[in-house]
Amino acid sequence: MNDRYVLYALAFSFIFVSAFVLLSFSEVKISEERFTRLYFNTTILENDNNTSNLEGAELKIKNGAVILDGLNSYYPGDTFFVKKKGYTVNLINNKSILLYNYTKRANGLIYFDFTIENLEGVDKNYSYIVYIDGNKILEGNEFVKTNEKIIIQKEIEYRKPGDHRLNIKLNTGAEIYFNFSSVKE
Repeated sequence: MNDRYVLYALAFSFIFVSAFVLLSFSEVKISEERFTRLYFNTTILENDNNTSNLEGAELKIKNGAVILDGLNSYYPGDTFFVKKKGYTVNLINNKSILLYNYTKRANGLIYFDFTIENLEGVDKNYSYIVYIDGNKILEGNEFVKTNEKIIIQKEIEYRKPGDHRLNIKLNTGAEIYFNFSSVKE
C-alpha cells in the first residue's frame, strides 16, 4: 500500500515538473506599453560668463537673481515675459538657469505651454479641458500622429486675486496642474 502512494507522488511530481519546464521555455509575449505623455515645458539656459540669451533678450545672473535686459531682477518663483511668452524662474546656478514655461505669479495674464506626446501606436485626436480652481476656462482639440508630439501655447486673462490652481485634463484621463497667485491690480 505504501508503494502505491510513492508511485502517485512520483507521477504527480513528474507531471508538475514537466508542466513547469514547458511553461518556462514557452514564448511569453509581453504587450508593449502604449500611453500618452502630457507635461508642462521647461527651458534650460546655459550661462556663459553669467550671461544667457532667451529669444533675443539678454539674461544676466547677479546675486542669485536673473536680470532681464539690464532692467529688472527676478528671483526663483518670479515670473517674467519675453516676446509674449511667460516664464517662471525655478533654479539659478553658475552653469544654467531653469525656467518653467508658465507663469506662477499673474498680473491679469496667465501664460502656459504644454506638450501632448502620442505613444499609443496609432494617430489620435486628443481633446483637453483647462480648469482654474475646478471651473472650466477653455477647451481644445489637437490631432497628434503616432510617436509625435505637439506643443500648445495658451494665454488666459484672469484677474481674480488669490492663490489658484490651473489643471489640464486630456480625454485619456491624463492630468497636469500648476499653482499660481494672481495679484490685485
